[in-house]
Amino acid sequence: MPSHAPSSMDPIVRSRVLPRVSFRAVMLVTFVAAIIAAVARSAGDGATFAKAVIVALLLLALFFFLSSVAFLLSWVTARMMIGRFDNTREGNPFAKDQLPPQLLKPREPEL
Repeated sequence: MPSHAPSSMDPIVRSRVLPRVSFRAVMLVTFVAAIIAAVARSAGDGATFAKAVIVALLLLALFFFLSSVAFLLSWVTARMMIGRFDNTREGNPFAKDQLPPQLLKPREPEL
């Protein structure tokens, strides 16, 4: 006899579709966005330092965007070619069923 009877209802499982975000993280993102908005407002009013900060932030965002595009291009290319040129199971063509010569001989254990 089983220790517990099977339930007629499915167990409630948390959905993993939406990420779990804490209140502290939301406040931190809001704070950073407010600082960027204040600097952008100053840049719009003509502050030279604010313009430089905005340009630096835009260049940083452009760098990360272009880096992600380059990664995605290389990843897609690798995923498309991995089945055609997969020769990892053929073995090493330089190892002819022997170990490479040792340049430094192993030391005897010190007593």
